[in-house]
Amino acid sequence: MTLVVSALAAISAAAPKGAITQEQIDRWSQTSIQGADKAMADIIAGANVQDVALNRERYIAHDGHVNFTIKTGDITNQKSSGRCWMFAGLNVLRPQVIRKFKLKKFEFSENYLMFWDKLEKANFFLQEMIDLADRPIDDRELEIVIEDPLGDGGWWTYLTDLIRKYGLVPKEAMPETYNSSSTGTMNTLIGEKLKEMGVQLRNLVRAMTPPEQVNGRREEMLAELYRLLTLNLGRPPKEFVWRYETNDTTKTTICQKTYTPQGFFAEAIGDDLNRYVALFHYPGKDYFENYSLRLSRNMYDRPDFTILNLPVDSLRAYALKSVLDSTPVWFACDVGKENYGKDGIMALDIYNYASIYGTTFDMPKADMIHMQLITPNHAMVFMGVDTLKGQAQKWLVENSWGEDRGDKGKWYMYNDWFDRYMFGVIIDEKYLSDDLKKLATKPPLALPPWDPMYSLNRLH
Repeated sequence: MTLVVSALAAISAAAPKGAITQEQIDRWSQTSIQGADKAMADIIAGANVQDVALNRERYIAHDGHVNFTIKTGDITNQKSSGRCWMFAGLNVLRPQVIRKFKLKKFEFSENYLMFWDKLEKANFFLQEMIDLADRPIDDRELEIVIEDPLGDGGWWTYLTDLIRKYGLVPKEAMPETYNSSSTGTMNTLIGEKLKEMGVQLRNLVRAMTPPEQVNGRREEMLAELYRLLTLNLGRPPKEFVWRYETNDTTKTTICQKTYTPQGFFAEAIGDDLNRYVALFHYPGKDYFENYSLRLSRNMYDRPDFTILNLPVDSLRAYALKSVLDSTPVWFACDVGKENYGKDGIMALDIYNYASIYGTTFDMPKADMIHMQLITPNHAMVFMGVDTLKGQAQKWLVENSWGEDRGDKGKWYMYNDWFDRYMFGVIIDEKYLSDDLKKLATKPPLALPPWDPMYSLNRLH
């Protein structure tokens, strides 16, 4: 009897399968840290690991020389907002305005497009709450719709769809407000009101309310949201006077003209924005295929964002072709990785973590994406390139974080960083081969909104 009790006690005391045992802890704790490892442990414990890990050899090898630069204007600043996609997109377009009107500098009004982006996102959310009203509240797709309906994030096509519908205005026609530059409180309060409205619409649909009454209520809600956005961002101009100074080699002239936003876009840009193609490097998915990201749009009546998946060297080749033809390139990357912000250096191994910790950090890019270690979380612009024998060595990047970060707002991206942390570039189709142009028109394969590529929508 005593043996049976002892056996049962031993079984009950045994750790469940997969649990950490005391025996393992005792064995691991016997491994002592000696010599250089002990000194390194003291250093790491008392300092920022990035400061300790700075790879001085890589840092010293960096230089700020770039042999081809596009004139783009002053560095912009999105401040405390997640509008990188919008700032980057407008920074791609503004060199055309600078050249056309012979300006020293120019900036579009990001606040103007932000107003319409918020209103369109609100409408998208309310309509999705109607369309998905028959689903349970914990439906996976519905949960993503509900998660952050008024967030600042977006993709390239968010910008082009807004411009086609609402036009553009110079910054002085609708300047920034406190809430456009620091969106947290505005998004929280209007987002709460928006979700309250979404619940009401969902309940109306589930109560079998006639569709015309549901839609009428939605329009009333949008009118209220328009009012709330106006309080925070100002009223978008229907017409404005643009007074500007042209500069050429002989004289300076003050010009003045009255525009509508659509008229200003037509005269200042006038381009067919549909001609741009999104080339992405998404290892783990088939190359030379089109993919669309479900729910990656800010307008209910527009298609989702579509990408053409290619090997990374193709992205590099077409980006180089575009920049050398003085056309800036919008791109999406994981900006938080191996980035020395003090001097704006984006280079693989700029931090030597492997030597400090005595282990490796070399997971393949596809696995890093699947494990959500890297995501396309920031958009910027290639405004120059440093070449050697016709090949890109490093890229000059225009960011939208102001002049206090990086090299007075500019960054330098090396090719090894490009290969590992770059996700996508937006290229004018005139630079693409005929085969790629044709491929870009193929019907896309749909990716769900929980796919890692969707993450740019969730910027804050």
